[in-house]
Amino acid sequence: MKIKYIPLILLALLTTACEDSFLEQVPVTERSEVNFYKTAADFNNAVVGVYATLKHPGLYGTGSGALFAMSEIISDNTDLGVTRTAISSPLFEIDDYLITITNSTINTAWTGHYQGIARANAVLDRLPQVDIQQATKDRIEGEARFMRAMFYFNLVRLFGDVQLITSEISSPYGANTLTRSPAAQVYELIVNDLKVAEEKLPTTIANAEAGRASRWAAKTLLGKVYLTLKQYDNAATKLKEVIDSRAYDLMPSYAAVFSPTTSFAANREVILAVQYVSGLIGQPTYSGQAGQGSDMWSNWAPFNAGSALLGTGGGGGGGFNRPTADLVKAYEAGDVRKDASLLTSYKNAQGRDVNDAYVVKYRQQGALNADSDVDFPILRYADVLLMYAEALNEQGRTAEALPFLNQIRKRAGLADKIGLSQADMRLALEQERRVELAFENHRWFDLVRTDRYLPVLTGKGLKVQAFHRFYPIPQREIDLNRTLTQNQGY
Repeated sequence: MKIKYIPLILLALLTTACEDSFLEQVPVTERSEVNFYKTAADFNNAVVGVYATLKHPGLYGTGSGALFAMSEIISDNTDLGVTRTAISSPLFEIDDYLITITNSTINTAWTGHYQGIARANAVLDRLPQVDIQQATKDRIEGEARFMRAMFYFNLVRLFGDVQLITSEISSPYGANTLTRSPAAQVYELIVNDLKVAEEKLPTTIANAEAGRASRWAAKTLLGKVYLTLKQYDNAATKLKEVIDSRAYDLMPSYAAVFSPTTSFAANREVILAVQYVSGLIGQPTYSGQAGQGSDMWSNWAPFNAGSALLGTGGGGGGGFNRPTADLVKAYEAGDVRKDASLLTSYKNAQGRDVNDAYVVKYRQQGALNADSDVDFPILRYADVLLMYAEALNEQGRTAEALPFLNQIRKRAGLADKIGLSQADMRLALEQERRVELAFENHRWFDLVRTDRYLPVLTGKGLKVQAFHRFYPIPQREIDLNRTLTQNQGY
């Protein structure tokens, strides 16, 4: 069983931190803030509401979410195979490195993450006053802190300095004078939240609670944060705790990691994923999103491919997040991950081959349009192994790092790397992360973290510039709050 998100009426109680929230509230009937935060069940619903933010269009929701554009399309991994129209223009701006301050995709990412932060803050502010079992209270606090840390980690990597909001804002204008806090201060909150979360979260997650964070999810995310901060010793220590726990392992088959037939209990590799459940159309979980299924398979299939590829009722194909020819060539001969991740042609209704690359990692044949069961991994064990290898290599421990890189290559059907220098190992890890984690929203963050985004992307003729390291602060936010400054270059 997967997490099923709470009704929209309860979500309205949990969205209180930014100006957008007040403009977009839905009516509240008999449930209100006064009588809601009273019982363990209330807080459980509230924290599930925090997880529900993952399906916001600014993250992984309608339209496959903003994050795929801001981390994959902006990189050398994917582009757009859809017709250039007014609706698709925000995505083309990102693909073309001509990003405007009014870009709606970027605005949606900003507001979506802050809505999640608002919900987490509401839980954390009210939790100390409630009389419930301490173990329950600890877990709720751990989950809320974990999610707040993840939202802020995305924001600080996307925008740099951001508004740091750590408690509820009850006034509709409460955020209108908040300035941007230095990224270092934001990272302090992230690290502190994750340190608390790793102590308070459970080590195992029951099948009925699939999609909720464990202690190992907190440690994995903390390891990624330390790696981003170039605190390699701290990153190695934290990631080794996950490895030594033996709570996770590589699945024998790469394709099985993403298969809709692989159950939560059987999937030893996924540490945290966005949970999708098909067949619930008509039960909205977010404004504008019908049901709880994923639209990635249908939206990322070739533009207008139709039922020959997607099946009856499967939609026409959106053409978004199309694998680039450069990514197709990046796979080594014999790499089993290639066909499990992408294909380069399909047969149309007339039986003719159409040469157009598309993502198959989240494929579910027979799924209705925008209603797939395939979950989206946020954290998985393969990433842990590669991050640990990177942390060791950056400390000059290249020989120790090699076996962890080679674990990934062995599963992919590739020969071991041997005798690498530290510099060679950096390039090998960059390559391995690209093909292992393709279409999982890592590529741009990896290139920025390692300061490689300029040489790699300009070397391939892409028009990226140094200031693209961060996205622009949405103009709408600056219009609402004149204390906000714009990122350089926009």
